[in-house]
Amino acid sequence: MHGLKPARLSHSPAGNPIPGGRFLFRHFRILVPALLLLCCALRPASAFDTATVLEVVDGDTIRVRTGGAVATVRLIGIDTPERGHPSRPKEFIADEAAEALSAMCGGKPVRLEKEIEEADKYGRILRYVFSGDGRQLFNRELVRKGVARVYRRFPFSRQPEFEAAETLARKEGLGLWRNGGLDELRWVRLQKHEPVTVWPLGGGEYGVEHGGMGKAGIGPNEVGSEIAKITRIRIERSDADFVPEALKAGYGPIAGEDGDTPGSRTVARQAPETGVVSWENAREYLGQSITVEGTVLRAKRSRKTVFLNFHTNWKRYLTVVLFTGKMPGLPNSPETFYRGKRVRVRGTVKLYKDRPEIVVENADGIRVVP
Repeated sequence: MHGLKPARLSHSPAGNPIPGGRFLFRHFRILVPALLLLCCALRPASAFDTATVLEVVDGDTIRVRTGGAVATVRLIGIDTPERGHPSRPKEFIADEAAEALSAMCGGKPVRLEKEIEEADKYGRILRYVFSGDGRQLFNRELVRKGVARVYRRFPFSRQPEFEAAETLARKEGLGLWRNGGLDELRWVRLQKHEPVTVWPLGGGEYGVEHGGMGKAGIGPNEVGSEIAKITRIRIERSDADFVPEALKAGYGPIAGEDGDTPGSRTVARQAPETGVVSWENAREYLGQSITVEGTVLRAKRSRKTVFLNFHTNWKRYLTVVLFTGKMPGLPNSPETFYRGKRVRVRGTVKLYKDRPEIVVENADGIRVVP
C-alpha cells in the first residue's frame, strides 16, 4: 500500500512553516513584476505633460518650455508644407500652416501627450499637442483646416480620425486641396522652379531631364525615384555644384538650343584680390577676410540674432550672422529688410558646426547693391 505523503513544509523568513511555500514564493516573484508591468500599461491615456509654447518653427514643429527645460516638439501624425528646410524650397501655403498653428498655441500653455516613440532622429520629441484645457487636439485641427497632410509613413493610434479629417478637408477644397490641388501646381509654376521633363524612349524606357542634365534607359518603375533624386540634387546644390553631383548620379549634359551645356555659363570664382568672392566658395577661405555678394534667399531671426543665407541649403553654404543687439545702424527687422535683396558682405570666414559663416562686426559690413 502506498500511504499519503505528508505535505512538505517551507519556512517563512520568520521561520514559520508555510505549506507549499516554496511553490508560492517562486510564483509570487514572477507575479509581482507582471502586475507592475500591467499597471504601467494601464496608465490613463489622458496622462500628459504641461508646457508653454515659446516659438512656432513651422506648421508641425514648436519649441516649448516644459519642466524647466526647453524642447523642440514635432507634432505626431501630420506633415505640413516646409518653409525653412535646408534641402527643400519653400512650399505652397507653408506660411499659412505656421500662422494657423501660431494662432492656436503661440505663447500659450499646452498639454503634450506621447505615444510609442519618444523622439525622432533629429532629437525632437514626438507629441500630440492639446490646448491648455485639453479640448482641442492641434495636430488633428491642422489636418481639418487643410494646411497639413496625414503623415502615413509611420502608423499611429489616432490615424483613422486624422484620415477622416483629411477626407473632409479634401471634400471641402480647403488649403492644400483648393481646386482639387491645382492651386498648388499653379503656385509652384509662379515660383519659376525648373520643371523635370520625362521623355518616352524606345523599348518602354524613359529619359529624365532636369537643369540641362539628362539620364536615359530608365525603367517605368524607376521614373519616380529618378525624378526625386535629380530634383533633390538641384535643390541641395548651388549652380556650380549641381553638374558634378549630377554626373556622380549617372546624369550627363544635354546641349541646349544655343549649344551651351550645363555649367558653361557659370561665373568663374574670383580671387579675393580682384574684389568679390563667390559665396559658393566661401569655405575655401577659412580664416580670411573676404567680400561676398549674393541674393538673400533665406532670412531667419532667433531672438537677437539674424541669419542670412544665399541658398536654401543653409547647412552646406555660407551663413551671414548679424547680432542685432550689438550692432547699431542696422535697419529695423533686418530679417525682413534683407530678404530677397542682393547684398555685399565683408567679414572673416569661420566654421560653426562645420558650416561656413561670416559674422558681420558692424553695420558697414553689409550693404544692399543694385
